[in-house]
Amino acid sequence: MSSMAFDGEAPETDDEIEEENYGKSEQQEKITIKEQIPVDKKLEKHWTLAATELINSCYKRSANQEKTMQKVTESAADCFTSMQNVAAKLNVIHTNVTRLEDSVADLLEASQLIPKNLSNFELNIPEFI
Repeated sequence: MSSMAFDGEAPETDDEIEEENYGKSEQQEKITIKEQIPVDKKLEKHWTLAATELINSCYKRSANQEKTMQKVTESAADCFTSMQNVAAKLNVIHTNVTRLEDSVADLLEASQLIPKNLSNFELNIPEFI
């Protein structure tokens, strides 16, 4: 059976001393926890504000690079479109050059059919008129 010592009364056993110390330590823990809660909230507010400011400053610092990357992306798309147009034009040119080569080959072949010696006809054009 344990008895409790009241204020101003001396403890009779070691158990009472331990109980008193245990009770005091619980009260001290409750007080320190109550004191820590406002501190924790202040720290939380402080770190939240610091994180928000950091995010905003990073956004501001990267805004120019983001715009630059958008412009680079648009330029790359325009370059790709231009390259496709050039490729289409080159295909048309290739087709036309091939037709021209065929036409020249046909003309050369046809020129072989013209006799080398032509009789010399003198046409008096004013007579026909």
